[in-house]
Amino acid sequence: MTYIDGFVIAVPTANRQKFIDHANLGDSVFMELGALRVLECWGDDVPDGKQTDFRRAVQATAEEAVVFSFIEWPDKATRDAAMSRMEELMKTDPRMSPEHNPMPFDGARMIFGGFAPVVTLEAPQVSRPGDFIWYELLTTDVDAAEAFYAKVLPWTFASFGQADMDYRIVHAPEHEVGGLMAVTPEMVANGARPVWLSYLAVDDVDEAVAAVEAKGGTVQMAAMDVPMVGRMAMVADPQGAPLYVMTPASGGKSMAFANDRPRVGHAAWNELRTSDQAAAWTFYGDLFGWRHDGDMDMGPMGQYQFIRHGGVIGAMMKADAAMGPPSWMTYFRVPDIDAAKAAVEAGGGQVVQAPDEIPGGDFSMTCIDPQGAAFGLVGPRKS
Repeated sequence: MTYIDGFVIAVPTANRQKFIDHANLGDSVFMELGALRVLECWGDDVPDGKQTDFRRAVQATAEEAVVFSFIEWPDKATRDAAMSRMEELMKTDPRMSPEHNPMPFDGARMIFGGFAPVVTLEAPQVSRPGDFIWYELLTTDVDAAEAFYAKVLPWTFASFGQADMDYRIVHAPEHEVGGLMAVTPEMVANGARPVWLSYLAVDDVDEAVAAVEAKGGTVQMAAMDVPMVGRMAMVADPQGAPLYVMTPASGGKSMAFANDRPRVGHAAWNELRTSDQAAAWTFYGDLFGWRHDGDMDMGPMGQYQFIRHGGVIGAMMKADAAMGPPSWMTYFRVPDIDAAKAAVEAGGGQVVQAPDEIPGGDFSMTCIDPQGAAFGLVGPRKS
């Protein structure tokens, strides 16, 4: 169990850089003594409280900022051993010496203490089974699709580097989010059409494929290995919505779907349009552990049913004939929904549903690109 030392101090605003320099020197000692990490946090939004607050706790003046700091240790024994050496180090190590590295604040007003965590919640560092990890556009014209999406979203594109396949990686400002590839003649012969497809992480692709078939789904593309990428298969749920299941070759967490915070250019929402919501819940719940997390009444369109997998990752809704066959709709985040709408229309795409306000103040809309693939956009209205 980790152990935390916490500190709150008042630092003259004019001494901000002096404090950073002081902390860089002194905190390096804690790391050498076994600390896992040290955070020095300069007050940015420290409101006045009704009875007490951070500023009053350290008697901060109008010319001082509140700094909140903590040291995370692997355990209390490591922390106690480190603290037992402090008096000696203050005499022998210049980084800890008040003479060589003086505190640029009033240490008498510091408040501090040691804390044993009793509840710990952390964002996962790896993708879990059931996470959305990649998005892929199958299209009849890769060059035209790249030109269209580059004007609608802040995306850049790069070749995957395979001589025998034109596969292009989609880069958002922060991370890779997906790929573009052409629909092959064989796919067209089997009824394929331009479409955005989602990838879901699984521990074992072959076991997942067997489970899909056992639960009434179908295999669209047999499991295959892609060097340095992973093992994958294309399947369809019992109602016919296609998707990939994949075990990535590398560890780490995919950020294609931004489930931690809004990230422009990333997937922001995953929406299943299905002919049978109850059956879809059974299928995806059993396979991926997804939970039904409340409904929103959409009138004649029925209930919009939210999906929770860690956080809320999307929703299921009843599809009708006008929406086409059951499918997954991916919504990508844009910085300005009205500018994105104009770009879709100027680029030859079609806006199926104009921007509607959604909970939280953003706006969402659904579109079809010039080759016929459906997609969604979500973002703020700036005008």
